[in-house]
Parts: sequence; C-alpha cells; structure tokens
Amino acid sequence: MRLLFLNIVLFVLPEFGLGRSVSRGVVDIPISTSHWTPTTIIALGSDYDQVYLRVLLNSASPHTWIPSADCSWSNTWCREHATYNYRESHSYINLHKNFTSPFLDHLISGRVSSDQLEIGNVILPDAVFGEALSSNADFSYAGHDGVIGLSPASLSTSTSFLSTLLKHGLDDAVFSFSFHGGDSGSLLIGSVQHDSYKSELVWSKTLSNDRWQVSASAVQLGITGLCLSDCVVEFNTEVEVIVGPNKEVEQIYEQLDAKQIPGVIIRSVDCRLVDTFPPLILTVKGRQMSIPASHYVDRNQIAHIDVCILLITSLEEEDVGRWIMGTLAHKPLYVAYDFGRKQVGLASSA
Repeated sequence: MRLLFLNIVLFVLPEFGLGRSVSRGVVDIPISTSHWTPTTIIALGSDYDQVYLRVLLNSASPHTWIPSADCSWSNTWCREHATYNYRESHSYINLHKNFTSPFLDHLISGRVSSDQLEIGNVILPDAVFGEALSSNADFSYAGHDGVIGLSPASLSTSTSFLSTLLKHGLDDAVFSFSFHGGDSGSLLIGSVQHDSYKSELVWSKTLSNDRWQVSASAVQLGITGLCLSDCVVEFNTEVEVIVGPNKEVEQIYEQLDAKQIPGVIIRSVDCRLVDTFPPLILTVKGRQMSIPASHYVDRNQIAHIDVCILLITSLEEEDVGRWIMGTLAHKPLYVAYDFGRKQVGLASSA
C-alpha cells in the first residue's frame, strides 16, 4: 500500500517510579502530521548518549522498531534515515531475540533490544524495541525513521510499547489522537480526551485481534448508499487517506466525476464543485458521523492553478474489502482506541 508518507520539542515532567515517568497515569505526546501521518520525536539512550529519531505512531503495527546502525548501507533506507547505535548507549541491554514486522507492503526484521526511551512527557528506562537490520523493500521515501506499534496485536509482541506503559502505571488502557489545527496535535495514552469530541462516544467491540476494525451498519456518500449492512471499518494511522472496496469507490468516482491522474492511484476533482460535495457518512450503533468534503479533498495551487485531489481511493492491485479510515479521518472524527477492553469509541470531533 505505497501511499505517500508522511522539531517537536520534548518536555519531561519529573515524578513516579520511572525516573521521570508517567505523570498522573497519562502519557501526553506532541505529534506532527506534516507528512500526513502522525509522527513524533523520541530519544533513545541515556544522558549524553541519546539519539533522536522521528517515529510513526502506527495504529496498524504490532511492533515498535527503529533502524539499526548495523543495517547495511547498501540499502537506501539505511543511509537516508537516522539510526540507533547500541554501542554508544550505556543503558542498552541485548535481549537475544529476533523480530519480524509488517510495514506497508514490506517486512522489516532484526534484533530485539532494550534501552531508555524518552517520548512526550515520559522516560521509560526499560523500553523494548526492534532494531531493523533488513527490509525486503525500500522505504526511504517515508517521512519518519521508525515506528511505535499501537495495534491490538502489539500487546502480545516482544516489542510492545503499550505493555511497557501499562507496567509502569496508566490510568486507563486507552489512547486517542487530537488535532489542534494545521499540522500539530497530540496523542494521549491513559485517558479519553473528553474535550475533543461532541455528544457521547459510541463504543464498538473490535472484529479482529490484530486490527482496529469495527462493524458499521452503513457507509454513505450523502444519500448514496455505498455499503448498507455488515460494513467493516478499520482505523489505521499507517495510511494517510481513506481506502475503500473497489466497487464502492468506483461509485464515489462516478458521483464526484473524479478524473484519473496518470501514474498514480488517486484522482482529481473539479475545485469549483467541492463545496457542493456531500459528506462521507459512517453509521455505527445507530449514530451517524460525517467526514465533510473539506477533509476528503485536498486543495492546492500549482503554477497559480487550483488543483483538488480526492483523498478517497481503492487499491487497484487488490480489493481490500473494507473501509480503511486513515489519518485524515481522525480529524473530523474522534477515535478512542481501548486496548484494555478491545473496543473503539467514535464521535464527531469538537
């Protein structure tokens, strides 16, 4: 799924049993979406041995990993991303394990290590992560170095970030993203952000042990029914846009008169008509939640000409058979990921 990927200052609050640890049982992580998907800066190692890396906060990944300094420089991704060198850290521990993790269409593999990790307002002295040594495909185009895994399956992996946080004391096993306008926002782990949504959260049990998928009774574009029963909706911050089943996305293309752009899977629409486009509507537990056209169309100027790109697409080489709500859908929708009760809470963003 090769969709385009996407200096945050870390501040640390003293307290608790981690050195500077989970303050009030909540971890607050500043994020940037300048590359479309949510990323943050982490520091690995202790004191003057720290290395800084940008990581994707990935709700689809089971593993937390960063590029190792021991990866082969014959790989472009190894040369062009920041790497972690365990030899330069006094707090490094070799766990004598290996890992393999999916990442988009790739497989990342390497060794499992432990070191001090600083992220947001917390320092974890015993964070466990993978050091990526090899990949079966190039990902140098990615706007980040590594990944923090936040999928439901991450709790049972050897590189579980969420399990480490639970061990050190969260108020609740839940996380969510909020966006402050522009490219900035935050990831809050340990509590629901009650001021970030309207009305009440609608909670649904997940359909999968490894993906944040829930059942919706309908997916519509305005009054046009795209899926009218047993719709599977997945929330996935690894993906930038909205991806849907081929047949249903073709209906959207036809209704919005979306034109093909040579060489890419996304399409353009007439900028003059965008304000008339209907919202994409999800119905979950009887509640309708809308994604307006201002969120699913990206408007830019190229050589003083307005260009509007439809950010709803299908994957031509395969039919995903479900609706994948990428990062852009997390702005009009508030999504609470409950990894303790294996459920997703939805509401319209405040």
